[in-house]
Amino acid sequence: MAKIGLIAWKELKTYFTSWIAYVLITGWLFIAGLLFLLVLQRPQEFQVSPIYNILVTIMLFIAPLVTMRLVAEERSSGSLEMLFTSPLTEWQVTLGKFFGAWAFIGILLLVTLHLPFFATHYGSIDTGPVWGSYIALLCVGAAFMSFGLFCSSLTESQVVAGFLTFGGLMISWMLNWPAQEMPTSDVAGFIGHWSVFSHFQDMMRGAVDTKDLIFFLSFTVLFLFATVRVLESRKWR
Repeated sequence: MAKIGLIAWKELKTYFTSWIAYVLITGWLFIAGLLFLLVLQRPQEFQVSPIYNILVTIMLFIAPLVTMRLVAEERSSGSLEMLFTSPLTEWQVTLGKFFGAWAFIGILLLVTLHLPFFATHYGSIDTGPVWGSYIALLCVGAAFMSFGLFCSSLTESQVVAGFLTFGGLMISWMLNWPAQEMPTSDVAGFIGHWSVFSHFQDMMRGAVDTKDLIFFLSFTVLFLFATVRVLESRKWR
């Protein structure tokens, strides 16, 4: 665990040694603040849940930027092989990089914790949907980071890794559209079940269901396992 923690800490620090962390945090706060101000314009319908629904969509664009360099940069610089000359396993490297990226998502969520507290000064809010929304964002963040890490492990190009991540997450989003357009269709419901975007809506309303948590856990573990297999494949070349 200590080795995983060291890798995670190294990855997290790397974000803050470049412009990307500061730009993403600034943009994230600006969008969240703007949405909060828009919600305040309708005090008779005051709810903070719509803010978090839109932030999930924003995370769709943030995920490729956060994950594209995780392994691709190591491949292009030649440092990936050097990394494995140390007594590290593929699982330790994968989990370390994943937790480093996920920790950055946690920081994004932490800097928005002031919104529900400010909201209490403008009206009463239901805390259930608020905390459910943060749990949902953490789950979505874990799923996105694991998928982005997998895409980054496939290529030496950070740009290609970013596009693969964004494209894959867009496909997941589109899988949810049939279920929304045809809610009574069993086929549409089955297709929508495999979309990340169909498993956080109940959480946003404060209903944290075990089946949704299991879905996110399974999705995350699946792509972490796939990343490990990709890293192991270098031994066969």
